[in-house]
Amino acid sequence: MLTPAHLLCLCGLLIATLIQSAGAASSSKFILNEKIGPYPFYASHKSGDKIDEQNKLQLLNSGIASLQKRIDLIRKAKKEIILEYFIYEQDTAGKVILNELKKRAAEGIKIRVLLDKSITVIEMDEYFAKFMKEAGIQVAFHHRAIDPSSAQFRTHRKILAIDNKEAITGGRNIGDDYFDIDPVYNFLDRDVYIEGPIVQALWDSFDAFWKHRSVLIAKDPKPTHRLGMFRGNRRNQERYLNVRMTQHVRRLEEGREFVENMDGIEEYSKRIEEVARPILDATKVHVCPQVTYISDQPGGNVMTRMRSDYKPKWRVTRKEIFDRLYKSAVEGNEVILVSPYFMLNSDWSDVIGNMLDRNTKVKVYTNSLGSTDAFYVSANFYRIIFDWQKRGLIPYIHDSGYAGITDVVDPSIEKTRWGVHSKTHIYDEDSLYIGTYNIDNRSDFYNAEMGIFCDGNKELVSELKANIERRLDQAYEIVGDMKAIDENGQEADVYGNASEKNIKIMKAIKLPSWLFEPLM
Repeated sequence: MLTPAHLLCLCGLLIATLIQSAGAASSSKFILNEKIGPYPFYASHKSGDKIDEQNKLQLLNSGIASLQKRIDLIRKAKKEIILEYFIYEQDTAGKVILNELKKRAAEGIKIRVLLDKSITVIEMDEYFAKFMKEAGIQVAFHHRAIDPSSAQFRTHRKILAIDNKEAITGGRNIGDDYFDIDPVYNFLDRDVYIEGPIVQALWDSFDAFWKHRSVLIAKDPKPTHRLGMFRGNRRNQERYLNVRMTQHVRRLEEGREFVENMDGIEEYSKRIEEVARPILDATKVHVCPQVTYISDQPGGNVMTRMRSDYKPKWRVTRKEIFDRLYKSAVEGNEVILVSPYFMLNSDWSDVIGNMLDRNTKVKVYTNSLGSTDAFYVSANFYRIIFDWQKRGLIPYIHDSGYAGITDVVDPSIEKTRWGVHSKTHIYDEDSLYIGTYNIDNRSDFYNAEMGIFCDGNKELVSELKANIERRLDQAYEIVGDMKAIDENGQEADVYGNASEKNIKIMKAIKLPSWLFEPLM
């Protein structure tokens, strides 16, 4: 029987060409493991006694503090700034970051921005890139938005780094909802700040993506479109071109307005710092005894997806995560998995089943229907979660409320809907992962993912665990078939207080959600 995934591959075969992955020379200062992935997609570094040999990590649990940390890095860069994101939104946070980048570009700092061009999320397209280029910021796009051979193979990586020395990665894209300032919906997310030798590997992986054939430097937009020639007679062709020209002019004005008009942004940036600076000052910077950087390789498409070596060669992130989960399957150990999506394919079912069979305590924290609008995800989640709870899994779902664990710029933000977006694992008392990887098929087989593992610092893991547990105070534990309880043990809504409308939508798409699960 042909699944949707097979059909996509067969369609893509008609137009796809094989893309070879790019590499980079390895560095002797890193512990390399070619069985997992070549440098710079796998690199592990042990901190030494000297300051410049130490890798320092700081948890960025607060969205507003994480935004300020990005501002701090941009302001202190001396040579170059790089950014890579799946989403860069046309909103206040997008302007705040862009305003800082423009000022540094005017001072001669080299700036490169790599954005995914998924048709579902792309906002900063060529019309915005044109004016960013005029401001001294170079923009490139990963995979064309309408290319069926690569539309599902996106860069989901998230990087802001300066001078090969300091970086931020984690779950956050660039947008108001990721930094706790959206007036309607916000994410409980998490990033990690990194300083030290391991940043070189992260930087080199960005270069490998930037130079790869799947990435194209943004070109100036044009008003014409090749499909115009199929518009019948000349009059219809001219009408079509007139419409295109009108849209072209409008889009140019939109791009110019967003990039050039920074009215009120400086004042808003000051408000951000007033709230964020005390949070950052109170958050400890830890030395990680051994830090490992992992990234999937560029070049995934329907052709590489069908190769026998696709998983070991391209899917580096999932392999390292699975290896660590199997090693964590020890009786009495506690594993915590935080992900906005919890959709288990056969590999994930095997690894979680193995941990439960070995009496490992496994907690999962994810979204309820009430805290997400991804109805197809919820449909598949509620289809499987009750059986897993019976097997011993301990599932927690966010109820859509404000977690109350961090300050916001405006009290009204506390009343918005909140959902889980962090991608965080705790493997044992001194081992953790913070990155971009979701527990779903897109992260397993399609998206290019990345992340940071830290081993050997119990204090850092304890700090992370304490923050997760505070978020669980705003969550419900699933305790049986269609049963959940709150932190006080009282009966709670298993759908996380979702509206009746959203419950009906989720139930209506239950069957198609199951059919298309291989693509999710």
